[in-house]
Amino acid sequence: MADAGAQTWTVLSLLNWTKDYFARAGLESPRLAAELLLAHVLGCKRIELYARFALEPGEQQRAAFRELVARAARHEPVAYLIGGKEFYSIWFRVTPDVLIPRPETEMLVSEALSHVRRLGRDARMLDACTGSGAVAVATASQLPSVHVLATDASPAAVEVAAGNAAAHGLGERVTCRTANLLELPDGCEAFSACDVVTANPPYVADADEVAESVRHEPESALRAGPEGLDVLRPLIAQAPERVAPGGALILEFGQGQADAVRDLIVATGAFDEPRILRDQQNIERTAVAAKQA
Repeated sequence: MADAGAQTWTVLSLLNWTKDYFARAGLESPRLAAELLLAHVLGCKRIELYARFALEPGEQQRAAFRELVARAARHEPVAYLIGGKEFYSIWFRVTPDVLIPRPETEMLVSEALSHVRRLGRDARMLDACTGSGAVAVATASQLPSVHVLATDASPAAVEVAAGNAAAHGLGERVTCRTANLLELPDGCEAFSACDVVTANPPYVADADEVAESVRHEPESALRAGPEGLDVLRPLIAQAPERVAPGGALILEFGQGQADAVRDLIVATGAFDEPRILRDQQNIERTAVAAKQA
């Protein structure tokens, strides 16, 4: 992005130039990426850019934008560059310590909400491998009747999740603690048997290729052994102890893992045949299993 000579850099011209630049660099959703970065630099909402097309950002703003554009073109995730990502219509702070929330994971929230609403009473939920706390916070934000324990093996991730819960005024109903899978942290005995257990665990096989931008995300939250099942196996094995009778186990998994996940859930002998849901790309992505009453 040249910034000298007779070129006048308005919001619109910056967006158009950057969109084309990102497209050539192979970024996903290049126009959206350009808008998110420029809105961040200008300190406004993305939608507000459309009322500012004729605005000419100042020299310092253009310099800051150029720096972010250069980093994004090297496939640093935009969410890390601007410090957050929208998920379930809620803004979440994200850092390189946590996975960036993705649209397909919203199915965990939708299924958790459906199950709790069917119960028609106060409910307890455990969200394992919580990362940024997106699933836990989004669910609690929609239902004042639910109390959530959000856990992660990474203390840094738990700190991010706790910050997001507090930022949305949910610190009293979303408890964030460090724990491995479905282990119960000290002082959290109230969650020993939960009405809903959700998890978006690591499930990428060690040899599988991932997008260049995904390589910037924490490896421990992505990789899970030669088949991508090294976390799902023990998590599902622990589920009968943690899901209350009549409760629901709701898991995200990777492409091609549906049969293995179904078999692991059925093998516990504690759950009904799981429903397998497909994401927006028609990929089998989520398992929902009711524990037998």
